[in-house]
Amino acid sequence: MNDMGGRSTDGQLLRHSGTPAAAVVGGSIVSFDGGLSFQDREDIYLSNLYAQLATRSAYKDGLVGNWFDYYKNKLRYLGWDSARPVSAGRAGQGLMVDSVSRQISRSFDERFSRQASQALGTLRRNPDALEVFERTSLMRDTGCFQVIPCTSKSSGRIEIGLYHKQFRTRRTVSRFLFWPIEDVVESSQEEMAVITFNTLHYATFREKVAAAVMSETVRHLHALEL
Repeated sequence: MNDMGGRSTDGQLLRHSGTPAAAVVGGSIVSFDGGLSFQDREDIYLSNLYAQLATRSAYKDGLVGNWFDYYKNKLRYLGWDSARPVSAGRAGQGLMVDSVSRQISRSFDERFSRQASQALGTLRRNPDALEVFERTSLMRDTGCFQVIPCTSKSSGRIEIGLYHKQFRTRRTVSRFLFWPIEDVVESSQEEMAVITFNTLHYATFREKVAAAVMSETVRHLHALEL
C-alpha cells in the first residue's frame, strides 16, 4: 500500500487521530484504540485478510471442516497466538448488529466493546463499506464474519478481541447486518477469544503476506469514517 496516513484512495485505509480507526477487511470489521501505530494496524489488516482468503479458498474446495479453527490456525502461524477462549452468550432477537454488540459487550471488557460498537454503528453510514462486508461474508446460504477490536498490550504485542459468527440463512439474501435475525437467520454459532498478536514474530512474514494479498487490496478494504 502507498501512503495511508491521512487520505483514502481506491481501497486505501485512513489513519484517524484522536479516535479509534476502523476498516472493513473482507468479512471482518477491525477497529483500534489510539495506542497502535500505523505499522501495527497495517500488520493486523493484512495478516487477517491473508488468513481469510486462505480459509475461504480451502472452504470452497471442501478442505475445511471447521471454518473458524482453520482461520485461527492460519493466524497462529503468523503470530496471533496465546488465545484465551471467551464464552459467547445467546444471540437473541432483533437486528443482527444489535445482537452482535450485546454479545461483545457482555463477553469482552470495555476496551474492546466500546470501539467495536462504534465501528458497527459506523457501517450504517458507509454503504460502500457495508456492501463489501456483506457481500464478502455471504456464501450461498451461509455467512460468516468477524468483529476484531484491538488494543496495545506491550512493546511488540497487541491484544485482540476476536468475535466470529457463522450462520445459515432462511433464504437467499444479500443483506443481513441491519435486518432482524428472525427474518434472515435459520441457525447460528458464535465463537470468541482474546488473542495476543506477536508483531515481532509477524515481521518475518510481513513481505510474504503483503505480496500475497496486495492484488486483492482494492476489492477487500474500505475505510470507515468515525
